[in-house]
Amino acid sequence: MTTTASAPSASVDSRTFLGHPPGLLLLFFVEMWERFSYYGMRGLLVLYLVAQATGPNPGRGMSKEIASNIYGWYAGMAYLLPVFGGLIADKLIGTHRSLVTGGLIIALGHIALAASGLGALGENNLGLAIFISGMVLIVIGTGHFKPNVSVMVGELYTRDDPRRDGAFTIFYMGINLGAFLCSFVCGTLGEKVGWHWGFGAAAVGMLLGLALYLIARPRYLATIGNPPEGKPNYAPLFFALAVVLSLVLGASFYLDAFSALGALVGQIEATAAGQIIGTALRYLLPLGIVVWGARFVMQQEATDRGPTFCILLFIFFNAVFWLAFEQAGTSLNLFAAEMTERHVGGWEMPATWFQSVGAFAIIVLAPIFASLWAKLARHNRNPGQPVKIAIGLFLLGLGYVLMVFASLHASPTSRVSMFWLIGTYTLHTLGELCISPTGLSFVTRVAPVRYVSFLMGMFFLSSSLANLIGGILAGQIEKIESGQLSLFWFSWFRLGGQADFFLLFVFSSFGAGLLILLLSPFLNKLLAGRS
Repeated sequence: MTTTASAPSASVDSRTFLGHPPGLLLLFFVEMWERFSYYGMRGLLVLYLVAQATGPNPGRGMSKEIASNIYGWYAGMAYLLPVFGGLIADKLIGTHRSLVTGGLIIALGHIALAASGLGALGENNLGLAIFISGMVLIVIGTGHFKPNVSVMVGELYTRDDPRRDGAFTIFYMGINLGAFLCSFVCGTLGEKVGWHWGFGAAAVGMLLGLALYLIARPRYLATIGNPPEGKPNYAPLFFALAVVLSLVLGASFYLDAFSALGALVGQIEATAAGQIIGTALRYLLPLGIVVWGARFVMQQEATDRGPTFCILLFIFFNAVFWLAFEQAGTSLNLFAAEMTERHVGGWEMPATWFQSVGAFAIIVLAPIFASLWAKLARHNRNPGQPVKIAIGLFLLGLGYVLMVFASLHASPTSRVSMFWLIGTYTLHTLGELCISPTGLSFVTRVAPVRYVSFLMGMFFLSSSLANLIGGILAGQIEKIESGQLSLFWFSWFRLGGQADFFLLFVFSSFGAGLLILLLSPFLNKLLAGRS
C-alpha cells in the first residue's frame, strides 16, 4: 500500500478547517458513511441469521455455530482483502478510482442484502444465495475502499507537516462516529421494522458518502488520488470481476457446492492418508511459521533484528487480543439479544444498540489517552509497547470477568442488567486504546524502513485470522454450554451456562498479558531504546 505522501496539489482549495485542509473534512464524512454501512450490517448479521424463520420479523433460523462461522469468514475477509486492494490501487488504478469502485461495490452489496428479503426470497434458498452474494460484494468493496481513503488523508500533507498526526486523529473520530450512529439507524430498523430495512439503510449511508465525495472532490481534493501515469482505467474491470465472483459464489451456495466440498474434505480426513496429512499440517504449519520468522529476522541488519523480532511477537499478541475483542459481533451480540434485560419503561431497546458503546467510548476517551501518553512521555514515564499491550490484555480480561459473573445468573427467562455489557464494552475499549493505535504507531516507528508496509500488512493479516478464528470459536458456545465440548478446567470445576465460554477469554487475555509483561525487560533490551 502507498505510504509516501506527496505535497498537496496547488489546485486544492487553500482554505482551512480547524487549521487543516478542507479535504480532510470531506474524507472524514466519506469514511464516516462507509463505516456506518459496515458496522450497521455487522451488528445485524448474526442476529438475522439466527432469528426464527417464522414470525413478524423472520430471519434464517440458522444455528449459532453456522451463523458465527459465516460471520468469522465475513469479518476475516474484510480485514484480509484491503492488503490486496492497496496493491491494486498502487500499481493500477490509483486511490481515487479504487475508493469509488469500492464504494459502489459495497453499496451494491447492501442493496443485494436488502433485496434478498423481498417476498418469497426471504424464506427460500434463492434469497439466501442472493444474501451470500451481497456479503461477497461488501467484502470485496471493503478491500478496495478501506486502505485507500487513509492514504488520501496522508496525501493532503507533506511528510514533515506537523499537522499529520492531528489529521489522523480527526479522521479516526469519523470512523467511530459512523460506528456509533449506525446502530441507532440500521439496528433499530433491522430489529423493529424488518431486517432488510436495516441492510437497505446501510446501502443508503454508503451512497450518501460516495455522492458527497464525487460532488466535492474536484474542489477539495483535485488531483489527490489520481492513478499512476500512463495506466488505462481498469476500475470498471475490477467492478465487473467483483460482480462475477459474487454471482459465482452465490450460485455455488444455491447449488449446494460448499456442502459437497465439505463432505469430500470429510471423507479425505477419514482416510489414513488424510489423518497423516492433517496431523502433519497441525505440527508443520506452526513450525514453518516459526522457521520463516527466524529467517526473516536474521535477514535484517544487526540493529534491526531485535525490533523486527519484537514486531513479529507483538503481532501474535495482537491476534490474541482481537480474537477475544471481536466477540462483539457474535457471542456478546447474542448475549445482548437473549440474556440481557433491555426494557426501558414499556419499550425494549434493540440489542444492536450495545454495539455503539465502544465507539462512543473511543470518541470520548481517545483524546484523553493521546494526551496521557504525551504527558507521560514528557516526564519520561511513558510505558514501553510491551507494557501497553499487557495493560490492554488485562483490561480485555477484566471485561470478560464481568461477563462470567453476568452469565452465572443469566438465562432467556432470567435476564441480567444491561450494565454488565456496558461495563464489558467500556473495559474492552480501554484495552483497545492501549493496544491498537499505539501498536500501529509502534510498527511505523521501529520497523526497518524497507519493510514498514510489509509488517503493517502482517498486522492486518493477524487481525483477519483473529476474526476468522473468533467466529469459529463463537460457534462452539452451545457445545460448551451443554458440556458436549469439554474445556481443560472441566476436570476441576465447571461454572455452567455461558460462563465457561467467557472464562476462556479471561484465561487467554490474562495469560497472554502476564506472559508479555514478564518478557518486557528482555523485549525492551531488544528494542534498544527505539520504542
